[in-house]
Amino acid sequence: MNVKLVTRSDEWLEKWEGEAADMCEIWIDGKKQFSVYDGEPEDSNLSRNFSSCFDIPFLMKQAWEAGKRGEDFTTGMVEENG
Repeated sequence: MNVKLVTRSDEWLEKWEGEAADMCEIWIDGKKQFSVYDGEPEDSNLSRNFSSCFDIPFLMKQAWEAGKRGEDFTTGMVEENG
């Protein structure tokens, strides 16, 4: 299982300060499985921008099952500029 965390770079956030949102995505084996991001205050809740939080138990089970199967588990982090 290959897990990649994607966030915005500090450089990008400084450039777009006040105009753009930070975000956090988790990609597993090349497929986006989790996504949360800053937005308008009325959207920054579990019903909208943070709804992927409800997927955390599923993601944990996927990782546990991969370990049971003896799969390699690799992680990485990427900071994007856009």
